[in-house]
Amino acid sequence: MARRTPRTLIDSSGREYPANILDPAIVKRDTHSVFRYKKMKHIETVPAGATRLNERISTEKGRMESDIDCYLSALAAQYDESWKGNAELISFDGRFKIDVRKRERITFGVELQIAKQKIDECLKAWSKDSNINLRAIILEAFQVDKKGELAKHRILSLRKYNIKDDNWSAAMELIDKAIQVTSTKQYIACYQRDSVDQPFKLVPLNFSSI
Repeated sequence: MARRTPRTLIDSSGREYPANILDPAIVKRDTHSVFRYKKMKHIETVPAGATRLNERISTEKGRMESDIDCYLSALAAQYDESWKGNAELISFDGRFKIDVRKRERITFGVELQIAKQKIDECLKAWSKDSNINLRAIILEAFQVDKKGELAKHRILSLRKYNIKDDNWSAAMELIDKAIQVTSTKQYIACYQRDSVDQPFKLVPLNFSSI
């Protein structure tokens, strides 16, 4: 009778381990259907199914975006225009709604550093006369997070203050010039309801991460 070869498991670094020296729980998990291996050692079932589902969702998202873009473009073309911006589409019976939102990803050019210098000059000039809360807001706007990145919305929010100061005005103009749109991403959200007297409910798809 041929001697049976002991079963081995391979870890993430490619090292082989005899199954009989490993924790039985590890062996059981590895042999479970969710991590079953073929002869060529390719993972199948759940992980492979998740990949296929991701591909299907990505394809369907592309089709939906194409359909919506074609509809909006055709609508705008009737008035010799091209479609730009957001849209809210509601079915005739009022039961279905599609929200289309385009968000721009921005970064800042070198002008932002000069703007910061002018704002620093403002803070020095205002000294004790400056409202302490406003000073804190301004200083916080230029703080970086753990990744070393600026909170863009805080910097942009500085433009809402109506401060009568030449350096401040120049700094706000520099912030405007520093804004650079690096990409635009379209977001689609679908809603439905059983009747028009009920609120819309989001159909969860998490398209934004695909």
